[in-house]
Amino acid sequence: MEYGLIGEHLGHSFSKQIHSGLGNDRYILREVPRDRVDEFFETREFSGINVTIPYKKTALAACDEVSDLAKRAQAVNCVVNRGGRLYGENTDCAGILATLEHAGIDVRDKTVLVLGRGGAATAVQAVIESLGGRPVTVYRKQAEGCVLPEQAARMYPDAAVVINATPAGMHPDVESQALDLSGFDQLEFVFDLVYNPLKTRLLLQAGSLGIPHDNGLRMLVTQAVRAHEIFFDVQVPDAITEQVLADLVRQRRNIVLIGMSSCGKSTLGKRLAQTLGLSFTDLDAEIEAAAGLSIPEIFRQEQEAGFRRRETEAARQAGLDTGQVIACGGGIIERPENLDLLHRNGIILWLKRDPALMVHKDADRPMLKQGFDSLYARRAPVYASWADLTVTNDGSLQEGLEAVCRALGLQVDGPASSG
Repeated sequence: MEYGLIGEHLGHSFSKQIHSGLGNDRYILREVPRDRVDEFFETREFSGINVTIPYKKTALAACDEVSDLAKRAQAVNCVVNRGGRLYGENTDCAGILATLEHAGIDVRDKTVLVLGRGGAATAVQAVIESLGGRPVTVYRKQAEGCVLPEQAARMYPDAAVVINATPAGMHPDVESQALDLSGFDQLEFVFDLVYNPLKTRLLLQAGSLGIPHDNGLRMLVTQAVRAHEIFFDVQVPDAITEQVLADLVRQRRNIVLIGMSSCGKSTLGKRLAQTLGLSFTDLDAEIEAAAGLSIPEIFRQEQEAGFRRRETEAARQAGLDTGQVIACGGGIIERPENLDLLHRNGIILWLKRDPALMVHKDADRPMLKQGFDSLYARRAPVYASWADLTVTNDGSLQEGLEAVCRALGLQVDGPASSG
């Protein structure tokens, strides 16, 4: 092994992809069992490695020399073999600092709640202290120097920043949340080191409260860039870092299309997925496949309530996957809980089409029997409130595709193919 990442379980790691984007095609992932990790460091058969859960403290002890920042963080996640001597660094700190700087957050003389007390949490604390902030450890169990989550709002109502350094909310345990943000009215920023899903319950709550927030992707890319610089003694331009991050977001993010029946979600969605190299998911088709029934048959047998339950389950499953264009049924907005399910990994886009251009009478659309105009009047404000972006789709398929790509900050090179 020349360059790579070691850890116990690496199935969801993006490190190889990131380092490949930086030009290091020799970077590999290597899962090391706990009973073999000491031997791995003793043999020293590598040039440079990154270290992840649960071996950051093991790496700290194995190094002959570590940086001052790694000492303060009490963890090493980057090790370089320099002529048989191991030098350790904590590049997580660079990633944490980059995220705070990008958000424009100054923590000096402010209370920062740090959720967790593992290796990631100690790195966060080291950064906050270096910036003149006041880190407070919030931990789910009673421990010396820690505050229980249920005590935090009462003891530190002036908290300006919350940083989650626990696995709470990480796939597949997406329903867990390390701290309820209710009761904090001075929060300036919420930072969750988790990036799978892109928005944990903590970040979704922050968004609902209007609090600026970010996930761990910028930290992940920045720490990898810093490791690459250490491995090869080079300087990576900021523009390359931003490009690697943008590519990662584009590959992982879902594009969720909402809007009335006949607004173009399926037709445009398929073409968009083809153009961007993403998969395409039609929620109505997923519901029919799972039920073994057509949507009109589901409505007849289970009524609207039964269909909506099935729709929510389909949204839950689709929302956990990544790299998709998802076309939703027109009534996805009928159940508010669907918003968070789709937002976990998605950006929501309302395809807004002139009602005069849409099909108003469709025997296969049970809800349209209520009357298109009244249904549209009721739903349109909800579409608007759910949407991160709104795109008017009154022209051709190509024009709609280009409009969506512009809204997403993407480019379409020439006409879309018709395949």
